[in-house]
Amino acid sequence: MALVNSTMTASSSGFLEVSSSSLETRQAVVPEQSDRLLRAARSERVTLPELSSEYQIRKPRADEIAALPAIEVAAGEVFPVEDIPPELRATGLSLNTFQTAADEGRLFVAIFLPEARPVGLALATLVDGSAHLYEMDVLPAHARRGLGAALVDAVVDWARSRDFPSVTLTTFRHLAWNAPFYARQGFRPLTDLQRSPGLAHLLTEEAEAGLDPAKRLAMRLDLT
Repeated sequence: MALVNSTMTASSSGFLEVSSSSLETRQAVVPEQSDRLLRAARSERVTLPELSSEYQIRKPRADEIAALPAIEVAAGEVFPVEDIPPELRATGLSLNTFQTAADEGRLFVAIFLPEARPVGLALATLVDGSAHLYEMDVLPAHARRGLGAALVDAVVDWARSRDFPSVTLTTFRHLAWNAPFYARQGFRPLTDLQRSPGLAHLLTEEAEAGLDPAKRLAMRLDLT
């Protein structure tokens, strides 16, 4: 599932830099509706839901890292097969990637407190000097509880605390829980001319991996 968002290589900055998701609803829309849906989502008032006392957003503990790949795979199962081919569904981030992100303070988890286990995650990296939401997943059984928005908010706070100018991401434009969800969080779609070289390369790599480029887009949330 990692290829749904981006690919990483090591950078001289000490972070993982890109060289090249929330389940608020599972309703998919056809491509010709996506632009209208995005415009409507951007016009909505953004009010982050109050997180239930059963959940906590925080950085992961060492013994929680091993559970994260399964969350990524499970979240990928809700995508239509025509959007993510079966061979890509089992392709996820390595434990080493999660551990490195945790060590660098750019990995966040949603903890279901009654069972003391992670049920969601958000991993950030860098693209062309901006923070980038590389991976965000919530277990389907815990969807529509505000966890996706809270995880995005954690990444945005992380980016602001490090004076990054923006947060970027790539996502599906036609799925209601992808681009329209991020639009409600303040992200805006980028045109070809607005994409940085890293984002453009990232989208090219996604297409080469088998994702339909007509269904993908880059988005950015400006922080300055």
